[in-house]
Order: sequence, then C-alpha cells, then structure tokens
Amino acid sequence: MAKLIGIITIISLWLSASVYAADAQHCVSLDDNWGNSCGSPDSLQIKVKNGCSQTIYVKMCIEKKNGKWSCGSDSTLAPGRTNTGFYTCHATSRYKWSACTGGYKECGFKNL
Repeated sequence: MAKLIGIITIISLWLSASVYAADAQHCVSLDDNWGNSCGSPDSLQIKVKNGCSQTIYVKMCIEKKNGKWSCGSDSTLAPGRTNTGFYTCHATSRYKWSACTGGYKECGFKNL
C-alpha cells in the first residue's frame, strides 16, 4: 500500500509540474518565408529557433485564405535548434503562436 501511495504521489507531482509551464516566447525567434512551399507564391513557412537554455514546446497556427487555421506543434525543440518549420500553402499574413517549458500542455494556447 505504501508503494502505491508513493507512485500516486510521484505521478501527481509530475503532472502538476507540466501544468505550470513557464512562458518561453521571450527567448524564441521566428523566421517567416513566403512562396517557398507547395509551389505556391502565397505559401507561408515559419521556422522557430529556440534561444532558451532548455527544451521547449511550441505551437503555431497559420491562417489560410479560406479563413481556417492550420496548426502544428513541436514538443521537443532543443536549446539552440531551429525546427523544420510550420507552413500553409495559401496563407494570409496572420499567425498565432506560443512557446513554453515544461511539456506539452499547449502553453495556455486557445484553440482556433
């Protein structure tokens, strides 16, 4: 019984730690590239570089010309690394993003 209580306590602590993910937008840089994806001049690709000292979670949503959003995430972007990017073939210039430490809890990102 003591082992079960110990396991439950450890799992609870691990889950609560990921709920309190810290904002990481201050140490992330974005690089947007127009017309280089899908053979479409109105395509938009956004690469994310992690300038933080720890691995981060990034969520990116790019608005399509039809008004819908194309969303993706990178849950293991290591320090100093740049991801392969998020893209949409027929994009507006609008996008929304968030970055945080501590896991994959969407960083408080609101669904679109």
